[in-house]
Amino acid sequence: MKSIYKSLSLMIVILVFISGCGNQSSKNDKLKIYATNYPYESFAEQIGGEHVEVDSIYPSGTDLHNYEPTQKEMLNVAKSDLFIYSSNELDPVSKKISSTIKNDDHKLEAISKLNESDLLEHHHEHGEEHEHDHGEEEVNAQDPHIWLDPIANKEAAKSIKNKLVKKDPEHKKDYEENYKTLIKEIDGIDQKLKNITDHPKRDTVFISHDSLGYLANRYHFKQTGVTGMNNEEPSQKEILEIIKNINQAKTPYILYEQNVSSKITDIIKKDTDSKPLKFHNLEVLTKDEEKENNISYQSLMEENIKTLDKALNK
Repeated sequence: MKSIYKSLSLMIVILVFISGCGNQSSKNDKLKIYATNYPYESFAEQIGGEHVEVDSIYPSGTDLHNYEPTQKEMLNVAKSDLFIYSSNELDPVSKKISSTIKNDDHKLEAISKLNESDLLEHHHEHGEEHEHDHGEEEVNAQDPHIWLDPIANKEAAKSIKNKLVKKDPEHKKDYEENYKTLIKEIDGIDQKLKNITDHPKRDTVFISHDSLGYLANRYHFKQTGVTGMNNEEPSQKEILEIIKNINQAKTPYILYEQNVSSKITDIIKKDTDSKPLKFHNLEVLTKDEEKENNISYQSLMEENIKTLDKALNK
């Protein structure tokens, strides 16, 4: 009951705050924007340019599967000019945040126009041995990692551009030009991914958790995640099965992500001959990455392409 009262109190505080304060732009009359995953943050920054100030709702290095927004974070989003997230179906946490923002002009489902067939369902790869007690919110039925798919990201970039033009028509020309540049570079990433997956030496990529579903589906390879979609720990039997599969496949590499830590992956490193490769799942930046000036969706994907090329072809 306490948690129910706490949630209701938070909702009331946010609604009162919004109705009392209204829209608050960032300093220097820039549009203040909050986004969820890093690609949407990067797209908003690149398209908006000097006319926007963009932050992620997630603290650096956060594992999104275990994230719950604080009251302060909820209020910050509620005060902003725009909140960008994938969709209500794919992002239940952002759906909760979005539900507190009553003005539709202040929120954006970036890929709401995608067809149902474009979305992947979550199927546990290691069997049905896990016992869960999290109730109805335990597992998201659909794979949320769609921001890794360049084609879906073209739709997200278009949605962001259109929203910025609507909110700030005075700078429409800037938004349109920046958007065109971004789309060309996303198309370049798409082509490079097609090139490295055209005739791969191996058809399966082993990775710390099941984040590659959309890339694997788009570019026709397979993924095997060590800890599943929601970073759930596998059973001892499943660990042994994973190690067996890796050794049988004689895969030379396993991909490890920037915000997914697990004792299980350390065990696998010891019990297989596979070498670790870094893969950035683009959920959030690390603290060190946040200090870099030249980082972007494109720069991270260029490194990911090198990693995938090595995992599939070297």
